[in-house]
Amino acid sequence: MTMDLTAWMAQWNMLPPGGLVLCAVSGGRDSVCLLHYLWTLRRRGDFSLAAAHYNHHMRPTAGRDESFVAELCRRLDVPLYVEGTDVCAAAREWGCGVEEAGRRLRYDFLQRTADRIGADRIATAHHMGDQAETVLLHLLRGTGPEGLAGIPPVRGRLIRPLLQTSRQEIEGYLQENGLSHVEDETNENLDFARNRLRRVVLPELEKISPALRENIARTARIVDGENRYLNSLAMEWLPPEGAEIPCRQLLAAPEALRPRLARLLLDRLAVGKKDFSAAHVEAVLALAARGGRGMISLPGGAAAITEAGTLRFQLLPQPLPQPAVLRPGRTDWGPYTFWVEQKKCPMRQEPHAIYLSCDTMDRELRIGGCTGRERLTLPGSRGARSVKRLLTEHGVAPERRSRIPCVAVDGAPAAVWGLGTDIRFLPASDGAVEIRWIEKEKTETGGTT
Repeated sequence: MTMDLTAWMAQWNMLPPGGLVLCAVSGGRDSVCLLHYLWTLRRRGDFSLAAAHYNHHMRPTAGRDESFVAELCRRLDVPLYVEGTDVCAAAREWGCGVEEAGRRLRYDFLQRTADRIGADRIATAHHMGDQAETVLLHLLRGTGPEGLAGIPPVRGRLIRPLLQTSRQEIEGYLQENGLSHVEDETNENLDFARNRLRRVVLPELEKISPALRENIARTARIVDGENRYLNSLAMEWLPPEGAEIPCRQLLAAPEALRPRLARLLLDRLAVGKKDFSAAHVEAVLALAARGGRGMISLPGGAAAITEAGTLRFQLLPQPLPQPAVLRPGRTDWGPYTFWVEQKKCPMRQEPHAIYLSCDTMDRELRIGGCTGRERLTLPGSRGARSVKRLLTEHGVAPERRSRIPCVAVDGAPAAVWGLGTDIRFLPASDGAVEIRWIEKEKTETGGTT
């Protein structure tokens, strides 16, 4: 069995004449096959080759895999770039699964490495089986044409030379060329959805349709072609650049194209849309239809915001840390710094200071981010009102509200920057506790004070 990918690669212009291809190599059968195949083409072609290995540190044999890839690249005389980190720790920090954290870290490493060495292409070893699994996973989660198109052969400088190659062809190539590989034990773990699909579901479906993977791959090719055409129609409704559009223009587009407009705009943020579901699309379109000012959070740290008749997508700042206790003197909290001290006499509210009654020094003071659900009764008001409503009335944009600090006394909201102090905690004539905001991000919420 002789594997020939040249026609497929030429169809998608995968190999840059005189350029450099960076090949992602885990040490598994698929990536070993791809690296060796590109190596054979390089010997008679007009491009250079380098390899990249990302060590996820998720299992005891991760070091073995790295050593295996290093020895393989040494034998082939291919430059190798290696990086790694604790993926499980990253998943905990980001609040996502280890699969998603590993994917983010791996692609970030590949892109950074390609930038550093000047690579024109990044080759990954996704094959026909991966394509079938991806399409089915998208279908199970609920998807449209983009999800049914599966993994694209080319995305930017990412290329997938093996995407139309079966597992049997890959194994045959390894055997013909006497190539060994390592096995990732986590591929046996059925806690991962893709592994369950690969090892349990697909074999059952193949009893009904033995050519299932080939059929799904063919369907993905057909849908991908149609999807590209529909995207070209949608692009005619979008501004040439930027991640915003007048709501009226979005809603004037044919109804079938509106979800595409939202997805294409989000693409311009370069956050990816892997977790951008149909439900998110519907929420974005509903937000645009309502008009006025509003915001909804989206996966990947993005947000959709409507203001002055325009819908825009933007990245939000990193979330603030958990609430922290304020003590006399300096307190560092995330990007903020506060100074707490007791004054002999009360002072008026200032843009970057709040004042509480003296007895609060003997109680628990905490600093945290506003949820908007807190309620304050401000001097001169007719009762308690939500912080969200107060911030809205003060003209604070939705995306900035969660970045404004709130001080709580024994768990009760006591003061919010830019709004003032609740009447229950106002200082008396004999003194006050001053909490002065001297942090680095004054400019971010300075307009609210």
